[in-house]
Amino acid sequence: MEKGDVSGAMKQLPLLLVAVAVLAMLMVGLVSVAIAAGSVPNGAPLSSAVPPMVLPEEAVISDADISATESERWIIGAEPDAVTRRITRREGASVVDAATGIYSIARADANHLASALRKAGRLVYAEPDVPVLASGYPGDYDPETQWWLNRIVNTVEITPPPVTPNSPRLALIEESLNPAHPDLGSSRLTGGFSLGSSEDSHGTAVAAIAGSPGGDAIRSGSGGIVGVWPGMNMTLFPSGDDCVGATKAVLAAARAGVAVINMSYGFASSACFSHFVATETAVRKGVLPVAAAGNTFEKLGNLAMRPATDPHVISVSATDSANLVATFATRNRQVDITAPGALVYSPWVSGETDESDTLPWALNSGTSFSAPMVSAAATWLTQARPGLDARQIGRLLTSSATDLGDPGRDPLYGEGLLSIGSALTTKTPPADPREPNDDIGWINGSLLPGKAALVWNPAQQRAGTVGATLSRTKDTADVYRVLIAPRSRLLITAAQYQGDIALKVLRPSAKTVLKGAGQVIVRSDKPRPATEGVIVKNSKGRPQEVYVAVTVSPRWSEEYLHYRLGVSGRR
Repeated sequence: MEKGDVSGAMKQLPLLLVAVAVLAMLMVGLVSVAIAAGSVPNGAPLSSAVPPMVLPEEAVISDADISATESERWIIGAEPDAVTRRITRREGASVVDAATGIYSIARADANHLASALRKAGRLVYAEPDVPVLASGYPGDYDPETQWWLNRIVNTVEITPPPVTPNSPRLALIEESLNPAHPDLGSSRLTGGFSLGSSEDSHGTAVAAIAGSPGGDAIRSGSGGIVGVWPGMNMTLFPSGDDCVGATKAVLAAARAGVAVINMSYGFASSACFSHFVATETAVRKGVLPVAAAGNTFEKLGNLAMRPATDPHVISVSATDSANLVATFATRNRQVDITAPGALVYSPWVSGETDESDTLPWALNSGTSFSAPMVSAAATWLTQARPGLDARQIGRLLTSSATDLGDPGRDPLYGEGLLSIGSALTTKTPPADPREPNDDIGWINGSLLPGKAALVWNPAQQRAGTVGATLSRTKDTADVYRVLIAPRSRLLITAAQYQGDIALKVLRPSAKTVLKGAGQVIVRSDKPRPATEGVIVKNSKGRPQEVYVAVTVSPRWSEEYLHYRLGVSGRR
C-alpha cells in the first residue's frame, strides 16, 4: 500500500353542407354493409370481435389475408375439453396450447379436422398460419435510391418506436434550413427557419436524414426520403457561421433539455476551446454530443477537427456504398463510429433556375451526412432503452457497431459501421456518472460553474464509492474531489474490473493531472487485476482538499476500462 502526506502542501484551496350530407349517407351505407357482413358497431375491426372461420377451399380469403393462399399449416381453435383433445389426437393435430384449445395441422387435413370438431359442437374458429409481417419502415421509399438506410437498420424487421410529444429530442446545430422542404413539411421540427438556398441546403439535408417522416413527395414519385427515425422530435438551434455562434447554439441546446446534439461541422482541433466548454456543459447536463469527423483527408492534410476529437463527443466518419471508408473522411484515433456518407440521396436546396438543378434532392457526400444517422439512432435508443444515460447510449452505439477494416477499433472506421438493430439488444455497458471530470479544471469551478460533488468529506459515516469507465482515446482520466479531516488519513482504493488503471493523489494546488509530477502526493500502478490502493495523511489541524486521479496505465492497450473507486476515512 502506497502512502503519502499532504501536510504543508496546501497554500491555496483552491412543437359545404351538401357534401357533408352526401358523406353522411355514404357512411351510413358503409356501416350497414359492415354490420351485415358480421362486423360490430363503434368501428371495432372484424378480427377483434368475431372468431374467424377461414378454411382451405371452403372460404374466400380476403385481400387482407392474401398471404394465407400460400400457408402450409392451419390453426384450429376449439373448446378446450376432453372431447376436443380426443378428436385432435385422432386427426394428428399438433398442440399449440391445450388450455386454450389451440391446435395446428397441415393445410390438407384442416377441413377434415374442422368438420369433425363441428359435428361434435366443439369448433370455434379456423385460420391460416400466416407469417409475421414486421411493420418496419414506411414501404413507399425507394430502397435502391436510399441505399444508405438499409446499411444501418433492417427496415423490414425493425420498426422505429412511436413518436410522441414526450419522446426525446434531437438538437440540430445548423445555420438554417428550409422547413418547407417536401421532406420536412410534415416533420416534428421546431425552430426551423430559412436564410436562403445556400445557407439552408446543409441543414435541410441533415434534418431530413435524421427525421424525415416521408410523405407526398415519395408517394408521387418525385423524390423524397425517410429519415432514420421517421418523424422524430427535432429542434434547430441556429449556429451562425463562427465559433461564437456554434458555442452559443450548443449551450442553448444543452440547457433546453435535448437528449442528443448533432454537430455536422468542425474547427481545427486546436481552435474554439469555448466550444469544448459548451460540449462539456452538455455532458454535465446528461446530453450526448455527436459530431462529424471531418472531410479533410484529401484536401487539408487530414486535419483533426473539433468537436469530433473532444472527450465524450461521438466522432462519426463516413463510408461509401461498398462499406469502405470515404476517400475524403478525416482519419484519427478519435473516430468512434462510421455511417454512410458518400453519395447519400438526401435533400438539397438549390438557388439555380436551370431545370436540371431545381429538384430538391441530390447525392450529397460528407461526414456531415453520416453524423445525423448516428444522432438519430442515439435519440431512438434513448427512448427504446430509457434506463440508460447518455454516456451509456454512446457506448452502446460504438460497442454494437459492425466491425470494418482492421479487427477492432482503428483510425479509419472507429469501432465500425452503425448497427441500430445490434444497439437495441447489446448488453448494457457500465455507467460513467460523474462526467465531465477529465481534469481538475472541470471539477473545481474554473471551467464549469460550481464545484463537482465530493467523493468523500469528513461528515460521511460510510465509505464513498463510485463506479466509472475510461477510454484510451476519448476519456483518458477521471478526477475526483476528496476532503481529508484534520489529523486523519484516507484509504483510497480502485478495483480494476476491466483494463489496467493507475491511481494517484494530487496536492490542492494542482491545476492539471496531465503533467507536473511535483504535484503528486502518492501513486499506485499495480498490474491488473490487483486493486490499486494508497493512504493519504493530513497531519494539520484543518481539513485539506486533494484531487484523486484515475488514469489509463501505460500497460493497457485496449480501448475501454472499468473500475470502482472507494474512499474511507481513518483517524
